[in-house]
Amino acid sequence: MKFYISRTHVCIDDNGIPTGHESVLTKPDAIKPTREMLRRMKALGITNVHICEHPVNSRRWGKLDRAGTKRVKTRAMTLADVAGGLEELAAEAAKNNS
Repeated sequence: MKFYISRTHVCIDDNGIPTGHESVLTKPDAIKPTREMLRRMKALGITNVHICEHPVNSRRWGKLDRAGTKRVKTRAMTLADVAGGLEELAAEAAKNNS
């Protein structure tokens, strides 16, 4: 059986409702290196980390990994975004030169 390290994030939103999610920090591996990595993470001061089992044919790690990727994925910058920023810079430069 393999194991991986995950972290639980819990916060309270503006309405006072507690929300949370779990994010994976390592890939599934044997127990000994996983325990060593957990020890290192705790020594660095990372909180709310724990070891999870990864049984054979389990899909949980993959689901958590894909969900984490969706949370941090940003939208690609378009030419319109750059053009808007350049217009603002040109307007400020013209204002400062006058």
